[in-house]
Amino acid sequence: MAILKTNPTLSDFQEYLKILCSERGWDKNNPLEIFLLFSEEVGELAKAMRNRMKLYHEEGKVYKENELENEFADVLSYLLDLANQFDIDLEQAFRKKEEKNALRIWNNNK
Repeated sequence: MAILKTNPTLSDFQEYLKILCSERGWDKNNPLEIFLLFSEEVGELAKAMRNRMKLYHEEGKVYKENELENEFADVLSYLLDLANQFDIDLEQAFRKKEEKNALRIWNNNK
């Protein structure tokens, strides 16, 4: 049974999701299918952000209390699943990318 550690690392989250996907039968999808689901969740996150910020408010739309948090969690889950599909350690990848970024000169003028 998948159990997420207290104070997990990003690698712990990835391992947890790998076990969870196997337990729930979600490990049958290929990377393209997972990416499409991930993309759909990003759209739902955008809509939840819009609702929270009351942008382009839909008449009669009631903001759900945990809507934004739930959509962030869904996006993270699919991102972890995608990384697992390609055997990418996201924590290691993030650290490597930050090492490269630290060497760049950033233009902070907006």
